[in-house]
Amino acid sequence: MISPELLEILRCPLDPKSARLQPRGDHLECERCALRFQIKDGFPILVVEEAELPPGCDSIASLPCQHPAEPPPL
Repeated sequence: MISPELLEILRCPLDPKSARLQPRGDHLECERCALRFQIKDGFPILVVEEAELPPGCDSIASLPCQHPAEPPPL
């Protein structure tokens, strides 16, 4: 189990300024893009290439956090 204090500071490596990670069973899930990071021996493995993609997503490049919002029209 990961301590609440650690969960407060952990962020998704693809969006470290804002996207928090939430515990979901034996992994942590990004609240923004739903990328899933395994927890092994009590330590989160925050390596993007080892993370599990969310359903319907075929690559890291297609995650929502990889597409910045378009600026509003002038």
